[in-house]
Amino acid sequence: MTQRRSIPWPRIFAEGTIILVSILLAFWIDAWWDGRQAKVAEEVVLQTLLDDLLAKRQLLDERNRFVGAIRESAETLLKISSGSIKSPDEDSIDELIGDVWWVSNEAQWTSAPLESLAVSGDLSLISSPHLVQSLEALRVAIERVKYHSRNDQEFHTWIMTPFMVEHADMAQITARMKHRHGQPEVAFVPADYGFGRRQQHSELLASVAFQNLLIAKIERCLDLLETGHPGVEQDLASAIHMLESELAALRRVTAKIGEYA
Repeated sequence: MTQRRSIPWPRIFAEGTIILVSILLAFWIDAWWDGRQAKVAEEVVLQTLLDDLLAKRQLLDERNRFVGAIRESAETLLKISSGSIKSPDEDSIDELIGDVWWVSNEAQWTSAPLESLAVSGDLSLISSPHLVQSLEALRVAIERVKYHSRNDQEFHTWIMTPFMVEHADMAQITARMKHRHGQPEVAFVPADYGFGRRQQHSELLASVAFQNLLIAKIERCLDLLETGHPGVEQDLASAIHMLESELAALRRVTAKIGEYA
């Protein structure tokens, strides 16, 4: 008579449990590793953005001071033209004219890391929706200040420069500006430029057309100082604050993960 063998259910159950746990553990390890890599990638992205925006904040401080000085130079020239203040020496006149000939640089405002993330769709790497919203608002503000900078560039290229080339001694002014900033003198300006006597630009200062250009230049400075820069300043401060907070929180998480690595 054949003896029936009993099925070892406890052993089968134990082995099945071990296999199931092993599979689940493998999935958990993969998910843990993917999560760790995602956190590391996000940390790199946030730090890159923060470094760039801190540089933009420094640029904004410099631009505020510089554009403010350009506005003051234009206003001083208007007062000299109207006779409301005494005309300074010729070198100072040349420097004031050189100041208002300055043009803002739109490209300086472009945030390469932020634009790259937006264009590639990699803003999704950032886990905080509030931070993403803050960065999107900053992009809009940057585009606004770039718009005002672009207006100033077009004014400089198509209106200011042609007028100055025709009515001012740009070689003399350029030489004076280089001297003021400690740069080498330009080779195309001889020491006795103008047959031994300088261009005093008295006719330029008396010109109604030049006075109108000064007023237009002041308006463009005000566009930057009162509209463009304040918007960027507010959104920049908000984005920097949120980036610093998110980075601190993220580093605490990655440090915890690292303890189990």
